[in-house]
Amino acid sequence: MPADLPKDLLEGLPIELIDGLPADPQSAAPLDGRFHLYIDNDHMAASVSIEPPLHGGAAVAEEQVRAEMTARGVVAGILDDALRQVVEQGIGSYVCVAKGLEPTPGRPAVFTNLIEHPHDHHARAADDEDDDEDKDTYARIDYRDLGNLVLVTPGVPLMRRTPAVPSIPGFDVTGKVIELAPVKDQPFADHLAGVAISPDDPDLLVAAISGAPKVMEHGVSVVAMVEVDAVNLDTGNIDFDGSLKVRGDIVAGMKVHVTGDVVVAGTIEAADVHAGGNITVNGGIVGMTDTVGADGQEQSRAARLVCEGSVKARFIYHAQIDARKMVAAEREIRQSFVDTGDCVVVGPPGSVKGVIVGGRVRALMSVQTGVLGAMSAVRTEVQVGLDPRTDAKVEILQQRRKELEAQKAKLEKLVMFLHANPQKDVNNVGQRARDTLKQALADMTALAAQEEELVREMTPRPDAYVAVKRQIYSGVNARIGNKAREFGEDYPGGKIRLAAAGEITVS
Repeated sequence: MPADLPKDLLEGLPIELIDGLPADPQSAAPLDGRFHLYIDNDHMAASVSIEPPLHGGAAVAEEQVRAEMTARGVVAGILDDALRQVVEQGIGSYVCVAKGLEPTPGRPAVFTNLIEHPHDHHARAADDEDDDEDKDTYARIDYRDLGNLVLVTPGVPLMRRTPAVPSIPGFDVTGKVIELAPVKDQPFADHLAGVAISPDDPDLLVAAISGAPKVMEHGVSVVAMVEVDAVNLDTGNIDFDGSLKVRGDIVAGMKVHVTGDVVVAGTIEAADVHAGGNITVNGGIVGMTDTVGADGQEQSRAARLVCEGSVKARFIYHAQIDARKMVAAEREIRQSFVDTGDCVVVGPPGSVKGVIVGGRVRALMSVQTGVLGAMSAVRTEVQVGLDPRTDAKVEILQQRRKELEAQKAKLEKLVMFLHANPQKDVNNVGQRARDTLKQALADMTALAAQEEELVREMTPRPDAYVAVKRQIYSGVNARIGNKAREFGEDYPGGKIRLAAAGEITVS
């Protein structure tokens, strides 16, 4: 290639190609230095690449680069030192000369429960156990601690609120402000009972009365404790906001519904007990099996317990239990249907005692016992890995969707009729119908979000297990998530769980 190519042909050629030409210093035309400005697609950074001049041409000036940056909208986050340095060097490839600032996410208000529950004592005791091998497999429970009722007195701290931290906006190199969604500074909930804001700290909630605390998402209420000798025909059914202490028994056929805890010194017979907190029974839970109905036929009448906390009893016979947290029995669970959102533990801490025989026991995380099933091969079902309360949630959401769809269809029909017959639209019926339809559509959108959350809850937990310390008898049906295994023969104790391959193993 000749060295005296015209200048207009040399312009635009790569430097390395021009450098490779056999130049004639007497005839080669001078070439000015060149630069290229690169802006990232998200406008969060801009870089410059500079090519040096040739044959005495003019070098790139800082003013040229700045003028180009301004012309292309790069006006923020300019790195003056980096720009000045690359221009002075006269050569550089993709040197960052402007950089935006990413926004900093804020943090919503945080509510910290300051109440120490018996379950917290149990968790710390389990962590302090010296036997590391057993600690990994079996939970420890001190039944004396688990059975204590939580009570507070005036002035006791209940919940601390940590105010929200607002998000910090960012910007890109064009100067556009990047803002995140505002962070809500949630205050304590309204209408909390039995509590007050500390006079020394506006973010501290303290007890105003003596009673039992009930923790909510954004606050705590303190309810008074009611004490009775027994729940029977003398007292009648009990339904109130607060906690209940029974010095004797809750006899068969009675109903108890409280928003706090239920503590029973004696037994719970075939009664219905609903609690917003824990149910603690120092004796046992004993349903009835051989009763005679109005038609003269024998029937089973179980004890029915539902609570938002935990259920603890010495033994559980012929019962239906639904507990949001855990169920603990010191001796045994027989012919009962137990559902819990956390775990089921049967047997004293550190021993191989504890029996589950017959019925069905379901827990989200774990079931722990000494013996599972019986020598007589009584059908005994146990399931972990799925929230047993999900089925009820599905039914509720399905029924709600059916109601909303029926309402939506009727409202749409009414709106269309009034649109076609405006003379029939009297007393603003059409506008009210449109407003109601709008609300129904909003409710359906919210319902869809709840259904999506429910689908996530139905995903099996891979770490769920059934721990049996001594013996697994034939007749046991174990389900881990969506997998099932029928035990057709006796098996020594072990940990029933899902193996890596997806089958149920005992180890």
